[in-house]
Amino acid sequence: MFHLFRSQQKAVKIALSALLGLVGLSMVTYLIPGSGQDLSGPTGGDQTVLAKVGKDDLTVSQVSRVVQNMTRSRQMPPELLSIYVPQIIQQMISERAMAFEAGRLGIKVSTAEADNAILDSLPPDFVKNGKVDGPTLSALLQQQGVTMTQLRDDTARQVLVNRLRQIVGDGVVVSSADVEKEYRHRNDKIKVQYVLLTNDKYHAEGEANAAETRAYYDAHKTTFQAPERRSLAIIMLDPMRIAATIQPKEEEVRREYNTDQDKFRTPERVNVRHILYKTDATNDAAMKNKAEITLKMLQSGSDFAKMAKENSQDPGSGANGGELGWIVKGQTVPEFEKASFSLPVGQLSGLVKTTYGYHILQVSQHEQAHLQAFEEVKPQLTMQVTMRKAGEEMQKLSDKVVAELRKDPAHPEKAAEAAGTTVIKAENIKAGDAIPEVGTSKEFNDAVAPLRKGEVTAGPVALPGGRAALAIVTEYQPVHPATYEEAVDEAHTRASVNKLQSILATKLSDLLAKTHAMGEDIEKAAKSIGMEVKVSGDSNREAAIEGIGQAATLTDAFTKPEGALVGPVDVPGGKAVAKVMAKTAADLSGLAVAAPALRTELKQQRGRDRAQLFEDGLKKRLEEEGKLKVNQDVVTRVIKNYTTKS
Repeated sequence: MFHLFRSQQKAVKIALSALLGLVGLSMVTYLIPGSGQDLSGPTGGDQTVLAKVGKDDLTVSQVSRVVQNMTRSRQMPPELLSIYVPQIIQQMISERAMAFEAGRLGIKVSTAEADNAILDSLPPDFVKNGKVDGPTLSALLQQQGVTMTQLRDDTARQVLVNRLRQIVGDGVVVSSADVEKEYRHRNDKIKVQYVLLTNDKYHAEGEANAAETRAYYDAHKTTFQAPERRSLAIIMLDPMRIAATIQPKEEEVRREYNTDQDKFRTPERVNVRHILYKTDATNDAAMKNKAEITLKMLQSGSDFAKMAKENSQDPGSGANGGELGWIVKGQTVPEFEKASFSLPVGQLSGLVKTTYGYHILQVSQHEQAHLQAFEEVKPQLTMQVTMRKAGEEMQKLSDKVVAELRKDPAHPEKAAEAAGTTVIKAENIKAGDAIPEVGTSKEFNDAVAPLRKGEVTAGPVALPGGRAALAIVTEYQPVHPATYEEAVDEAHTRASVNKLQSILATKLSDLLAKTHAMGEDIEKAAKSIGMEVKVSGDSNREAAIEGIGQAATLTDAFTKPEGALVGPVDVPGGKAVAKVMAKTAADLSGLAVAAPALRTELKQQRGRDRAQLFEDGLKKRLEEEGKLKVNQDVVTRVIKNYTTKS
């Protein structure tokens, strides 16, 4: 609520922490200090070598660090891990191969260059006199599991790679003819008549009946597989139900109080509100004058909350009448803190100058540091003791349930009775199904996925609300060729899609036949069989055509002559046929202005393409030389691990 004048150190920590999470596929968006300090942090992790390039090892831990940072910053949604992790691994191998080759070519990057590369990427607010706050960065690196050495190594490697890519791409030549060709490609226009055949329009007609569904199944029987299914006996342990049976004795609660009284010490605090006029080097005098006028009005009896809403430039509190609530020492910048804790309750401050501007303060309450009395915190402590005991009891019960289930898997109700609960049954479920009283828990699904009949979950599976579930598989059916009854829903869907596509193909064939018969008059042909004809505007390849998407979808229309038919082509939700009505060549009068940017863009793209070809060829050559060795079993294991998680 008072973010505009929190202490600088805390603000920097928050901002740097956010920036540290931004680790992209190029491996470059880390923070680095300019102070020259050799900060370090923990290493650890799985040091299994995934690939070796020269003397440089790529480990499972290094891949995990990049993936974790990307998911933490939401650059990569966890559900897409299975798609992106293989690409990340290949990118990391490629970068090491490029860095190795750069080294062989004599390209070097100094520590100072690596430091400066990251300093250049930081917002100016985080770099003072060419340095980043060392202790803050050290703490953040430790939180991220990154050492200073790793940080510099990653950065130096990326600088090497970029330099080699630049060298590879520098030889690209883009001629004037290339630029003109691209300009024409982007600015040539077409105008078309077109007919859309949408899936929605023919959906009812394409619905497969029972006989068609059965026929489709019989013709494609080997393609239908029934997934594995399980029947489960589930025993749910609920801490709230267990807690209801626990009544802690007062001496236990008092012992809890006496053991850790520091938790119940309230520091000195004030309840404060303020009005802020923000200043910078250009407006200090003007803002001070405004603040003095406001202070005089308040001293004359003006309403503080009203004045704050109308004048305060702190968006976090201004709309709330300037209210900040309770603050303690160390929470705000020193000048604000000193004024707040020295101001008598109810009295207005004078103007208080901080790095943020001029403040006017008023304290409504001031509490000295004190220890909360036992009776005051007794309800809280009673619940605390109760829930701890409930947790201990849950562990005992879960151990008892597992033992009972393994001893007598045929009678899970006995294990439930020993835990004071009942069995929840889930019959014939497959992966992803909602489970009674569990829902669609990925953690629970993962726990039962490897189990067969008579096998028990390794331990309690944590569920929302503090609950825990244990399960035994009472029946198991492996993956097998699906019977018609098992496959009927999927067979109906696939048969309907097949039938719909057949209907669309027939109607398109009829349309094209009539169009040819009527002298290529697509409008007349379409109307004769009840189809609607639409006309586009003059469209370049990037322009949108209703129902078609980008005009580039009709790619042949840009190369075929006027009057030619195009299609059928796939469009969103169906198919389309078009006739080229008119073609307009690009207006070359704009070429001179557009040429420099086009030339740069083409050169960059061709440079990237050339660099990619160079990288692919380099990796192949390094493998042949024995300089690049990929442990494919480890790569497969890592990818499979993330595929399972996603």
